[in-house]
Amino acid sequence: MKYMRYLRALGAGLALAVGLVCGGCGDEAADAPITMPAAVGSQAEVADAPVPVDVYWDATYSMQGYATIAAGNVYRTLPDELSDLGGSMGETTFYRFGQEIKKLEGREHRNFSNPGYYDEVITSFGNVIDQADATHLSIVVTDLFESDADWSNIAQKLKEKYFSQHLAVAIIGIKNPFQGDIFDVGLDAKKYAYDSGSDPARYRPFYLFIMGPDAKVESFVARFHERQPGGADVQYLVLSEKLADGALDFRTLKTAESANLYADEKHEVQDARIREFGVDAEGDTASLTVPFTYAPAFGALPVDVQGLKVETQCFSLADGEWQPVEKQSSDMKAELVPGDGGQYQLKVSFTPEKSLVPEKVNFVHVSVAPDAKGYRLPDWVKAWNMTNADVDPAQFDGSKTINFLRVVESLKASVLSAAHPSLVNLDFIVDE
Repeated sequence: MKYMRYLRALGAGLALAVGLVCGGCGDEAADAPITMPAAVGSQAEVADAPVPVDVYWDATYSMQGYATIAAGNVYRTLPDELSDLGGSMGETTFYRFGQEIKKLEGREHRNFSNPGYYDEVITSFGNVIDQADATHLSIVVTDLFESDADWSNIAQKLKEKYFSQHLAVAIIGIKNPFQGDIFDVGLDAKKYAYDSGSDPARYRPFYLFIMGPDAKVESFVARFHERQPGGADVQYLVLSEKLADGALDFRTLKTAESANLYADEKHEVQDARIREFGVDAEGDTASLTVPFTYAPAFGALPVDVQGLKVETQCFSLADGEWQPVEKQSSDMKAELVPGDGGQYQLKVSFTPEKSLVPEKVNFVHVSVAPDAKGYRLPDWVKAWNMTNADVDPAQFDGSKTINFLRVVESLKASVLSAAHPSLVNLDFIVDE
């Protein structure tokens, strides 16, 4: 009996994946390329490959005030900037939306710099989520204000269409001069006139809400950050499976120690994140130790590294599909040993004849991640938030976004439950 095992690197944070494939498993294992179970992670992405870019711009009256003050106005330069950045990544298409979505032709998107271009009454962010192609990079320019019922619907759509499919969502918040009306405030849905003037402390936030494949979202955020480095007026948040800086998988990580394993190349493995090993003796313990250093990814949720946990999942290949299986024993073990300065060692050990399903291709996923309480929201999210209470006009603070904290908390809950962000990704095949 032959066993093949591999630890596949999830492209999201410090997650450790191990896949074991047994030889003698029939024709389905003989020639087919080794791929990732859909329940574990996405297939390999090419970050610099062209991607269609779709920009959806909120054209309701509530956005008009961002375009009225000329001095120091990032918003008025944004149509050209998004056209330029989008064009550097792929073919870019602009849309305006309110209750309906309309595709813009030629240079019509430049009208978003003109206050008179905003004439929609109802915003339907949910329609944008429905229309968005998840394989594209979608960028929504909006003030992120929706009713509770509308946002609950949007959060569910994002969970199903993006997070559960190993895709990413990012938010770039920008404080900008504002002179205009703010609608639907408080329990009575009041309208307030707000003028920030040229006082940065009174600038009003708007947002780029970015959705798509993880590598494309990360690339756009990095490109935008080069132009708008951040600070008090520009903030970044990336919600994806990736929590660590760089590729913490076999593209960058090296094995420090191994036992009962040897490098092998019997199977078709085209993914650079995956290595292949053979087993010397199926009844002996096989082990692999990989050191790594954790540093947070730019814009990722802050993580409490004191609460890291290690878990494993097992799959076997049946009729070309990965099927989850019960562990056959408690033999499969993964141990995380912390060091100094963000350094760790991860040791995975198993006995092939005890841990694997005989005569099947086996995949074992080992994840290293913080527990649910270990994911935190960045301080700026709370600082930019205002509850949607019945606000007195004298107390209304237009420099904050109504219920912004609720929006981000719902996204945090969705990405945690659907995508399970983790810290390292290792994948390897073992053929004994």
